[in-house]
Parts: sequence; C-alpha cells; structure tokens
Amino acid sequence: MLDGMLTALFNFSSGWNTLGILLIVVLILYFVFMIQNIRQRRIKMIIREHKRFTVKNVTLDLLEIAVFLVASIAMFNQIFLDNPNLEDSTRITSQVEYKPLILNTGTGNSSYVTIDSSKTKFGSQTFTFYVSGKRYKVVNDVSVAFGKEPINVNAEKIPYDKKVLTKMDKQYQKAYVAIYTARYKKTWQNGIGLHAGRIATKYYLIRVPDDSFIKQK
Repeated sequence: MLDGMLTALFNFSSGWNTLGILLIVVLILYFVFMIQNIRQRRIKMIIREHKRFTVKNVTLDLLEIAVFLVASIAMFNQIFLDNPNLEDSTRITSQVEYKPLILNTGTGNSSYVTIDSSKTKFGSQTFTFYVSGKRYKVVNDVSVAFGKEPINVNAEKIPYDKKVLTKMDKQYQKAYVAIYTARYKKTWQNGIGLHAGRIATKYYLIRVPDDSFIKQK
C-alpha cells in the first residue's frame, strides 16, 4: 500500500530521486532548526533561570545533535557508499552487449587490444580496442581474458553467464567484448540515495584468443 501511494505521488514529479532531494532539504532545515533551538534555549536559561548549565538542557542539545549526526551519516551512506548486490533483482537491472573486436593491423604485430600502463605510484592501465570502426579507451572496470576460459579471475565479480560467453566464443572466434551494464531500478528505495534510473556499474570483459593479440605499450 505504501509503495502504491508513493508511486502515485512521484509519478507527477521529476522521478524518484526527488525523494532523496527532499530528504536532503529536510536535513538542512533540521540543522537550521537545531542551531536556533539550542541558541534560544540557552538564552532563555541564562535570562530566566540565571544559569549557564543544566543537565536537562545539555541532554536536549546532545539528543538533537545525535539525531542530526545519525541522519547525516545515513544519507551519506545512501548517496556515496551504496554498494548494491548486482544479483539483487529488486534493486538492479542488468544487460550484457556482445560486440566483435576488430583486428588492429597498424605498426608492429596485429592486435585486438592495446594496454598502456602508467608507471606512477597510483598507476593505471588504459585499454584501447576497436568495435565496428569505433575506438574504445577504457581505464577502469575492464579486464582481458585469453586462453581456454572465456572469463578471468578479475571479471568473476561480475555476474556474467559463462554458458553465454562460451557460445560467444564460438560465434566470434574468441574475439569480442562483453559490456556489462547494471542500472538502478526506478524505485523509491533507490531514490533515497539519488540513484534511481542511474548506472550502478559498467564493466568491459575483453576476450581474445591468446596473449599474442595483446599489445603492451
């Protein structure tokens, strides 16, 4: 019943993320109220009771601050630290696109993917490959699988279907990229963290026949 009422309400708004925005506004308003309330009670205590400290007043101060801190931490976790289970169908929808790789026959040996590694403290690797005439350059959330197995250890964290990958091996002669995209569902639960309808993660699994098709810069 609650889900139905909330759905009817937010169908007239810009989306479920409006709920998260409203909660942030409420949190800001509560912060302003808390500061003013603490100040007013302190002034009243000094003028009327001629005291600068009472257990009751301090207890109320701490209670209001605790409520604000708990609510702020909860919102921060929802917005910035959300780590959903990619197999949780109540929160996440996912799809996988399979695209054949194009062999790069430039200078040197022919290759399907070029890896450029930066030699720095916080080093990163850039993977460059071609699909249907389009060049992709991917830095994060990418790995290369070669040999007999269509998936490697790094990509095990993504719920790829190994049976489908094996089928793609035969269809594309082990030369393709499997692009996994997980998106948050448009629900009020995801809207609290401003995630509704947005991409949760995107992962590129590059499949090549063997490591001789990988070019290292």
